[in-house]
Amino acid sequence: MPFYEKGDVRVRYEKAGSGFPLLLFPGGGLNSRISNCRTAVFNSMEVFKDEFRCITMDQRNANGGESTGPIPAANHGTHLPTTSWD
Repeated sequence: MPFYEKGDVRVRYEKAGSGFPLLLFPGGGLNSRISNCRTAVFNSMEVFKDEFRCITMDQRNANGGESTGPIPAANHGTHLPTTSWD
């Protein structure tokens, strides 16, 4: 299981398929985690992996997830543009 790490932030993610990247957020709101994809009625990773390079992640500090790190409101979205998912 791969992790993206930057400073105090550690985000667990998974990839499946190939092609144009498609970032998928598992359901669960603030408790969004990869395991939710597998148990959902609609498993988006399975459905789209033949057409896209699907990427999903555990939300930071989600109950039962493996991602950790502070979530200051001023930093929302600052990690995503510099992330290399390859």
